[in-house]
Amino acid sequence: MNVFKLLNFFTFVSASKEDRFSKFMRAKYEDKAEELYLEMSDTSQLRILRTYAKDGTKNGYTILMVAGWGSVVLGWDEVLLEAMKDFDIIYLETREKGSSRLAKKTKNNFDRLSSDVKEVIEKLELNPQKLVLFGSSFGAAVLADGFGNQKFDSFLNVLVAPAIQIDLPPIIRYLIPIGPHWFMPPFKPLIRWWLKRSKSESPEQAAKYIRVMNEAQSKKWKNVVLNFLYWKWWRVYEGVENDILLVAAEKDKMHEADVTQKVGKLLKNSTYVNLETNKKTHTKPMVDLLREYLKKRE
Repeated sequence: MNVFKLLNFFTFVSASKEDRFSKFMRAKYEDKAEELYLEMSDTSQLRILRTYAKDGTKNGYTILMVAGWGSVVLGWDEVLLEAMKDFDIIYLETREKGSSRLAKKTKNNFDRLSSDVKEVIEKLELNPQKLVLFGSSFGAAVLADGFGNQKFDSFLNVLVAPAIQIDLPPIIRYLIPIGPHWFMPPFKPLIRWWLKRSKSESPEQAAKYIRVMNEAQSKKWKNVVLNFLYWKWWRVYEGVENDILLVAAEKDKMHEADVTQKVGKLLKNSTYVNLETNKKTHTKPMVDLLREYLKKRE
């Protein structure tokens, strides 16, 4: 039995309730939102999802969300559905997402991704004084690069469980630079198993991560990930002087507490809040925290 047959067999026998559950999960927010494709200055096109709060409940603020590496809308469904009651929302899908249409000749690094955020703000004519910039994990690093290079600012800047590297099993991290993109899919079962056993605090979190892997486009991931794979991103946070609401989930296995705490020490002006779990950062408590801190700043 060759290695590919062996890995395919492993896919079959290792199918778990999280694998099966992930196939049937769909984001309700996606059905409610307007879908737009915006062309960036390098001619790449990125998908955004946009909703508007109702006149009777809107608070006048817009949340621009930049989620983590490969994240699907489903992972933020509860936050988005709660937030859309009083916030206008723009959900930006970054370049590694399956929805992106990348230009053939472009460099998909932090500078390019944070410039995407800047261009979205400009194209949609968003008022910085009524804007909440919200980045999670890899998305937090993208926003930090933009803050550090003074590309944008907002009324409330929120970084949730900021990442300092893309978490992968060591064997995959070494194979990506040398292997062709078509060599990666047979290793998805290994990554799914690793996510479930080592990086998830609940079956629901595991199911969301598994869906990310199931939907990953290996060619696009390799194209983008090579810009981030060889170094840890501590220096991205060192130049940030903006006021930051730094939100930790100290029990989250994927986003370790000591990393968030160290990022907090690198940021010049930050307020540290611990919501404890991944579930709380992805449900109503996260939105309630935004509402609370907006009132404090007004």
